[in-house]
Amino acid sequence: ASKTIMGMVSPYSVDLLMPALLAGLAVKAKPPQKEATLQIITALSAKSPRAIGYELVNMVAAVADLTCDIKKEVKAAAVECMTAICNCTGNKDLEPFLPAVVEAAQSISNTHACVEKLAGCIFVQNVEAPALACTLPVLSRGLNDKSEEVKRTCCLIVDNMCKLVEDPAEVLPLMPRLEPLVKNACEKISDPEARGMADKAYKTLQKAAGESVLQRVSAEDALKHLKDLLGDKSYDETE
Repeated sequence: ASKTIMGMVSPYSVDLLMPALLAGLAVKAKPPQKEATLQIITALSAKSPRAIGYELVNMVAAVADLTCDIKKEVKAAAVECMTAICNCTGNKDLEPFLPAVVEAAQSISNTHACVEKLAGCIFVQNVEAPALACTLPVLSRGLNDKSEEVKRTCCLIVDNMCKLVEDPAEVLPLMPRLEPLVKNACEKISDPEARGMADKAYKTLQKAAGESVLQRVSAEDALKHLKDLLGDKSYDETE
């Protein structure tokens, strides 16, 4: 029934569904609830890939964590869901590396191999928020790794991707999670060459974000702005 309902959901309403979906992925949620939520997100990914792509920054970590769930049904649903949402990045350069990202989510032991593969990705297409968000679970693990070489390689990936960010709005949603990790690498790495790479990545990340501030526009403010633009042509529900 839920899949049938999701089939009728407008892509523009995905944002409104996020609180309920995230609650279904939460630690306190029951296994059947987690499994059902993952299946719903998988269905939405096929129907509204662009809408799901821009929600990746909020959901990718929760889905990635569930790929390691002790319940085999939840784990299987999470792996399928992780594969589905990673395919919503819209980035052709990243596509060949997405299976490695899904594998890395399932086991920490796969993180190093995935980091090495991602470092070999040559980005030509503009990098947008979904592509950055997709790599966030891997980068988070890599930048927290004991190996300074792994941290250096993660910083190289950040540098490579952020060079292709044209609009600051694409990187701003990730700054609260990504910036502290890169900054910490700058401060904690002892090897001069690796630290130099971290410093470079941090500067590239800051440049990509610019001086912009992320602001969320409420539905009421958006409606008011539209009415102001339309003027006399706007439709008033009270009429």
